[in-house]
Amino acid sequence: MDRKRPNAAERGYDTKWQKARAGYLLKHPRCAMPGCDNPATVVDHRIPHRGDQKLFWEKNNWQPLCEHCHAKRKQIQENRPLSVEAEKRRNPFIPAPRIPVTIVCGPAGAGKSTYVRNNAGPRDLVIDLDEIRAALSGGRLHAYAPEFLADALDERNRLLASLATDTTHERAWFIVSAPTQAERDLWASKLKAKVVLLDTPLDECERRIRADYSRIGETDRMIRLAADWWGKHQADIDLDARGRGDVLTFPKRSLTGARRRSRKFSVEFKKIRKESLI
Repeated sequence: MDRKRPNAAERGYDTKWQKARAGYLLKHPRCAMPGCDNPATVVDHRIPHRGDQKLFWEKNNWQPLCEHCHAKRKQIQENRPLSVEAEKRRNPFIPAPRIPVTIVCGPAGAGKSTYVRNNAGPRDLVIDLDEIRAALSGGRLHAYAPEFLADALDERNRLLASLATDTTHERAWFIVSAPTQAERDLWASKLKAKVVLLDTPLDECERRIRADYSRIGETDRMIRLAADWWGKHQADIDLDARGRGDVLTFPKRSLTGARRRSRKFSVEFKKIRKESLI
């Protein structure tokens, strides 16, 4: 036993949590993991809170699971620990911005940069990790440069934090993939921001990626990223719908394609996991 590890109450799982847990399971009685319909007995945090009380109590970050799925499937997903430094880069502390912020989310090829370019004003600031990494590496916009990722994240987070005292720009635009509602809600909460979700169908993302000369040499990797995003996004939709007991009525063609491609590239996803976290 790790004597340094705080007990359950010290980690937030106190009487207040037990009451909240009971109420949540009453409203969401079935396990939300795809392929399972067992009674839910655990309220799980989709994104590990790691002591962050705001994330701990964010209900959009909760999901009902049975003991089997929580112990086996979810724990397998979480047993890929990030270093303290990597966790801080992925989930940084950001002071409240002084200027309005719009977050634009979506898969690779969704048109995020185009949307921002068409809507941003001349005095607006655009914060895009791809552009930051390209500037640091001196390479092409979409070139894969993992050795510059940490520095690019640090610079991105510095720019986000600088919005708290920004007197130069009228507003800011933040481009991030954020395939799940919990991720989008977390960023929106940090930045007091409006969120624009561009859920462009996977087939169209692939067409755009193949047609974009700036992605030459990175086409297959970018398509894998788009498929990875759609796999996570669809799983998130399914979890929410199952938790509410809704009937799924999504565009079948696009989502079926996402499923097929997501399965096809499941092995390759492991190679690009660091990119999919941002």
